[in-house]
Amino acid sequence: MRIAIDARMIRPGSMHGIARYVYQLLKGLVTKGVSHSFYVLINKGSPLEQVQWPEHIRLITLKSQWISLWEQKEIPMVLRKVKADLFHAPSFVAPMFVPCKMIMTIHDLNHMVLPQFYTFFHQFYYQVIVRNSIKKSQYILTVSNFSKKEIVRTLGLSAEKIFVTYNGVSSLYQPVLDEQYIQYVRDIYGLPEKFILCVSNNKPHKNVHQLVRAYCYSDVKVPLVLACPVDRSLISIAENYGKKHLIYFSKFIEEQHLPAFYSMTDLFVYPSTYEGFGLPPLEALSCGTPVVVARSSSLPEVVGKHAIFANPYDFKAIADALELGIKDQGLRGQLRAEGLAHARKFSWDKMTEQTLGVYEQCQEQGDCEQYGVGVI
Repeated sequence: MRIAIDARMIRPGSMHGIARYVYQLLKGLVTKGVSHSFYVLINKGSPLEQVQWPEHIRLITLKSQWISLWEQKEIPMVLRKVKADLFHAPSFVAPMFVPCKMIMTIHDLNHMVLPQFYTFFHQFYYQVIVRNSIKKSQYILTVSNFSKKEIVRTLGLSAEKIFVTYNGVSSLYQPVLDEQYIQYVRDIYGLPEKFILCVSNNKPHKNVHQLVRAYCYSDVKVPLVLACPVDRSLISIAENYGKKHLIYFSKFIEEQHLPAFYSMTDLFVYPSTYEGFGLPPLEALSCGTPVVVARSSSLPEVVGKHAIFANPYDFKAIADALELGIKDQGLRGQLRAEGLAHARKFSWDKMTEQTLGVYEQCQEQGDCEQYGVGVI
């Protein structure tokens, strides 16, 4: 089968959740997809150009950027040129018309259920183009049962059309014990000796403002490191509580440094109100770090019972969780041990195998346009 995969979201200095998902899928297809031909759509300068790919994986350079109107014309042209049997749109971006079968990975529906946080262009794109593409897809992949339920509820799709393939944790994520390397990473990013860490962008649903308010309200004296751009409004909150000196903003963290970040932090916190999966808390668990997460969306499903939970809408509840995560040494030890074992259950290899299974099920459907499928 000739399969095209959109990988334009993988860009220099931007390995966000979707990009990491696509990279791990491609990495898995190197050994697991040898019976098929893959055409990977990229933009010029993509980090994927630096990788030596086997013969069955070929890079195709597009001019249109990820999330643009021009892609609506260029992607179908490329699909015709390579005679693709199947197009995999591994994010919410896909053409309205494709000359072959299509599957989409919908990681979450925050663009649709939280439209107030997005521009008019993005709202139009999601409500018109994305909805249309989703309905035309042979199957939908998603990353949690929470997201599957959201897709069924919001878009009215049949549950049998949707396959759940959990994200995985790379073998890169394990406790880093080399103190010299830990100090090397600490020096690169100017980190304090002890700190609480939040790895997140600063979109409203990520709830970083609520976290800063909770941290400042708590009696925790361990500094808080935010891996997001400097935000004057966050600094103002800290100033009002007299804790400005305890708030650090980290520059973009290179992925090879993340395991050291997680390993040296005293507590990882992820207060997001809406997540399709939530990979950072799982990566932190995999590095033996105690974790505080919001009791919301997919996060309880992903971390299981191996984290401290807090109501994300109550800053006092988050403050209590931070204090518990820093002070209760017995609980911290328990979370470390159980979290390590839990995180090992999530495998990118398993995700790749399940995704290949969906590709092949598309092939078995022939030209049939009905969606009589099972659920992984």
